[in-house]
Amino acid sequence: MTSTTIVLFPSMLKALRLVRIHGCMVERRDGLYHLGGNQPACSTAMAGRMIEGGWLVKHGERYHLTEKGWRATGEADPDAGQAR
Repeated sequence: MTSTTIVLFPSMLKALRLVRIHGCMVERRDGLYHLGGNQPACSTAMAGRMIEGGWLVKHGERYHLTEKGWRATGEADPDAGQAR
């Protein structure tokens, strides 16, 4: 069994940061959009590569960051930015 490494590209990082800011991305006909967005942040094919790389997880039509995704965007704890 061979394993492949998926490299995080700057365009992927931009999409991951938008997920961090908005909480999730929504899949529409031609790509992933942040909530209320009118331009795609990335294609569904790129989102599939980010899922394969372990940065995103898909729940229905919504995409959320994994722990690895949070680390890639520079914040290790999803609750770190929340007031306690």
